[in-house]
Amino acid sequence: MARKRDREGVYRSAQVAKIFGVAPRTLYRMLASGRIPEPMRNPENRYRLWTDVDLQAIREALQK
Repeated sequence: MARKRDREGVYRSAQVAKIFGVAPRTLYRMLASGRIPEPMRNPENRYRLWTDVDLQAIREALQK
């Protein structure tokens, strides 16, 4: 599966949702329920920045 990264080598929430074929709201619900850990945030705008480690955690949570 091809993945598009931004310049910083991390993924934005919309990109992550598209990779997994889910709505961004699904990611937020998984965060709120504690199924996946909170990713780092951009200090300037507080957007979530997801790494490959975060993607692996999402992959595992979706398989449960």
